[in-house]
Amino acid sequence: MLVVVGFAVIQSVFGVGLLVFGTPTLLLAGFTFAETLGYLLPCSLVISVLQVIVGGGFRLDSLRRGFLIYTAPLVLVGTALILTIGASLDIRLVVGAMLLISGATRLLGPARAAVNRLVRRHLSGFLVFLGGVHGVSNLGGGVLTLIVGSIYENKEDIRRQIAFCYGMMATIQLATLFITSRPDLDAALWVILPMLAGASFLLLGNRAFRAATQGGYQYSLTALILIFGLILVAGV
Repeated sequence: MLVVVGFAVIQSVFGVGLLVFGTPTLLLAGFTFAETLGYLLPCSLVISVLQVIVGGGFRLDSLRRGFLIYTAPLVLVGTALILTIGASLDIRLVVGAMLLISGATRLLGPARAAVNRLVRRHLSGFLVFLGGVHGVSNLGGGVLTLIVGSIYENKEDIRRQIAFCYGMMATIQLATLFITSRPDLDAALWVILPMLAGASFLLLGNRAFRAATQGGYQYSLTALILIFGLILVAGV
């Protein structure tokens, strides 16, 4: 419950966080990968749906269409593969290093502009990479943050787009989980945890999001990318 409430607040502000931080935490606590997904995915999905609703709805734009074409199929295939094998693929060092480099360049004006142009120019490739990373490791949140943060400047647009993509990935993974694995989960927790996640969004996270300035939000987003990278490289 503490894991969900704590990381749900982060996800309520930025659109990601619960899976990126919660997955390694629960794995270290002794949960299997299937159990970890079973408990965290419904919580993540609740927050994402609330964020999309308050952010303007489910209308498909170019980024969302690209996500459905390039990312969603790889999330499905990767998740099914890993759940069948019975373990997550350890690609933390590769993803972490990429996020550290990308986050560092966001601190410098010219370098940040170059990264933004790179992501926009090769968006389909980044979306393919996102799908592969998230499907096999559940750690695509940092990559998604980098992609969306390179395309949009407005905090409402950033969180709205991240929430849509993150929610779709959670839906795909949750369906795949129960088709392939059917983990043994505590029924009470499976109901209580998503409720706690929703309450964290309504009472804490969304209020913090509204209070953030546009500039402060961008700097915080950069800090979040760097933290993702440090955690992955450190092997936490």
